[in-house]
Amino acid sequence: MSDTLEKQVGQELRAVWWLPVLRGVVLLALGLLMLLHPLETLTAITWVIGIFALVDGALIILQALIEHQKGAMWWQLLGGLVVVGLGIVVVSWPKPTVLVLFWVVTAWVLAVGVVGIVAAVLLHRRGDYSWYGALAIGLVNLVIGLLLAFNPQTSLSVVMVLFGVFALVVGVLLLVSGFAARSLGRELTS
Repeated sequence: MSDTLEKQVGQELRAVWWLPVLRGVVLLALGLLMLLHPLETLTAITWVIGIFALVDGALIILQALIEHQKGAMWWQLLGGLVVVGLGIVVVSWPKPTVLVLFWVVTAWVLAVGVVGIVAAVLLHRRGDYSWYGALAIGLVNLVIGLLLAFNPQTSLSVVMVLFGVFALVVGVLLLVSGFAARSLGRELTS
């Protein structure tokens, strides 16, 4: 890499390193809230997810505007706008959004389970040994779908814990990548 290119990349990294760090801090805070104080109502769960989408979408848009990567900027802007739009829908209609999404996901998981079991039967009839995998995937999905359908409130609590773990993991990854970008930026500009 040429010295000017290294310095330019270093300057760009030093200018934007704080964005993934900020996103990571926000995700860590939300993750801890989800794990330490699980929300009991559908409305509260929806608000947390909606606010998460609004904040994350806004930060994605901000990052796209600051970085100005050719070609990628428009995709980042579009992605950020979609996430913000979803956040607005979720915050505006919390109860219907949660119920619709919950039952759509439940139906999807059940359908994947049934299709997996049917595929396993068809594969077994053909003498294809991959029927074991199809059956295992089908049964796992069917069991999870039935648990979701028959225990919706418990399922929502588990989902909140999973979102909390997701937010913590992604938050840590964003913090690490942000500080790594800052270090690399310093190294390239020195």
